[in-house]
Amino acid sequence: MKQFKWLPLVAFLFYNCSGPRIPENPRLVVFLAVDQLPGELMQRIESEFTGGFKWLLNHGIDFRNAHHEHGYTVTGTGYFVLGTGRYPGPAGVLGNSWYVRELNKNVNCVEDSIAKPIGGEGKARSYRQTNATAIGDWIKENDIRSKVFSVGGKDRAAVFLGGKNADLAIYYDWAGSFMTSDYYTKELPEWLVDYNEQLNFAAYRDSVWSHIAEQEFYAKYGTADHQEGEVDQFETDEYSPTLPISLKSKTIEEANEYIGATPWFDKTVLELATVMMEKEELGQDESTDLLGVGISMADWIGHDHGPHSHEVLDYYLRLDKYLMTFIQRVDELVGLNNTVFALSADHGVGPLPEYLRSIGIDSERLDRPAFKEKIKHIEKWSRNRIKFSGNGFYFPVDYNADQKVKTLAKIQLELENINAIEKVMTREEILDLDGNDPFCRRMRNMIHPTKSPDVFIVLREYYSERFPLGATHGTPYDYDTHVPIVFSHKSFKSQKITRAVATVDIAPTIARLVGAEIPMEVDGNVLEEIFK
Repeated sequence: MKQFKWLPLVAFLFYNCSGPRIPENPRLVVFLAVDQLPGELMQRIESEFTGGFKWLLNHGIDFRNAHHEHGYTVTGTGYFVLGTGRYPGPAGVLGNSWYVRELNKNVNCVEDSIAKPIGGEGKARSYRQTNATAIGDWIKENDIRSKVFSVGGKDRAAVFLGGKNADLAIYYDWAGSFMTSDYYTKELPEWLVDYNEQLNFAAYRDSVWSHIAEQEFYAKYGTADHQEGEVDQFETDEYSPTLPISLKSKTIEEANEYIGATPWFDKTVLELATVMMEKEELGQDESTDLLGVGISMADWIGHDHGPHSHEVLDYYLRLDKYLMTFIQRVDELVGLNNTVFALSADHGVGPLPEYLRSIGIDSERLDRPAFKEKIKHIEKWSRNRIKFSGNGFYFPVDYNADQKVKTLAKIQLELENINAIEKVMTREEILDLDGNDPFCRRMRNMIHPTKSPDVFIVLREYYSERFPLGATHGTPYDYDTHVPIVFSHKSFKSQKITRAVATVDIAPTIARLVGAEIPMEVDGNVLEEIFK
């Protein structure tokens, strides 16, 4: 039998080289969700990463053709999808906010009229008005000892990553503190009180955001530093949207807000996530815990400067370093063998129209002043009974079929000369779309049968509703829907998967990883490559 002694060795080598090795019971799942990270941008500069992004990709299953499959790609809908694995329209999450006919007002997606704010000057937010359960809820149902915590710059990021039964979701109040609501707790934990006391964003008024890399990097992957169409948030004497950037021109109160237009804010969010992980003892026993981290300020910087700007490129090099520090702290506190990371984004972004025209692509900005005048005229004509919110018009509930037809004709007539509008579509027309192309799918997945607008405004591809400067998102087109999906573990070998997948697939995949039951109403599918 001596000739068979090599068989165990072969089996061992095969096991270790055959693909991902999933820990049977990961102690911690870290869900990193970046606000406005286009998949194209990450792939464009991935060879330049040396820190956290590089680690996640080197130890990750990278789904490079991943998209949000809904038509209104904004933060609220995106984070909801990431947390729940459900399409936002049928679940009733229509945007960052939407008009509620019965209340005759706009309602924020994480608004809570019952809860009270805890620990800050912002509004109380929670998961209360959302019926869908999230991955954190499934984890806790699977094991009542599991903990679910989330933190984000934006309230909707923290709330939707945490889910209905999160132990704590904290978000920034834009006045100098991180806060929560009494939906989660009656008082801030002592560690957060201490953290807020030492938090001093005004001190960054003495700091300067300068280029972190050589100019060759920015020239290779982006545009000139002074790109037509950028916003200059730090303008003093003249329009100059360029690095270096400083908060020196801002007051102390303004610094607490405008810190969001710099990379320093997300450095703080990741530091706070490590404090939360340590103080709440996440990943310290055999029960799987979930830590959701909403990395929010890429969105502000991206809106101001566009995805080819020096500012955005520089931000991601810095975030790469911040993420590596964070991953090292996870290793120290929990161990990378015990931790699974999931990385994605709530949406992408369209390039600046001015940049697109420079490379020969037809692109313009929505004439927003003219558009607003048209909306005012329609609302006045209806005696203020028709409301515009988000991406569409809402009719009164008592409108009959004839009134709806006449109103639609009026809206179409008013908007026919608006340059950036591709289509004016009724809710029923969208529900009747029978094609399986991306546009049809994404529009259908944005519709709730009663809560949605009666008439939707769809912009032309590559046209922007941002006016007069800046970049934006919100359309069903690929540049807004394409985002990263990366699952990482220390034992994983780097893989790049090119088949089409969707962001609704993330939550059920995490559920499979931790052995939690996937609810029947979930729209996504398990990403089987993780388990092969």
